[in-house]
Amino acid sequence: MHRINQKINVGRDNSGDITQTGVSGDTADTTKELLDLIGRLQAELRGGNLPKQEVLDDVLDDLATDVSRGDGEPAVMRRCWEKAKNLLSGASQFTELVAKISDEVEKVVS
Repeated sequence: MHRINQKINVGRDNSGDITQTGVSGDTADTTKELLDLIGRLQAELRGGNLPKQEVLDDVLDDLATDVSRGDGEPAVMRRCWEKAKNLLSGASQFTELVAKISDEVEKVVS
């Protein structure tokens, strides 16, 4: 979900409805999509022989946990994903999936 954070000052009396706008996307759908993509990446990595495979598995588990709980700090989730991407650098077979996950991470943490 992408939020637009702007302050609104309402002066005097306001007897009408106040409508908040500036929220786009459905958090549940974005979270589900990101968790599905992370799960897919984990499945494709399973049994792989990448350098630092255990570290990568742990990082992806941590990211999935933060995303599923919905209370992860955006900066922490970004760093976690950056670490995973760095560990996957040079593994060109995952390029498309990494790009999709990057897009979804940005939607969740923005």
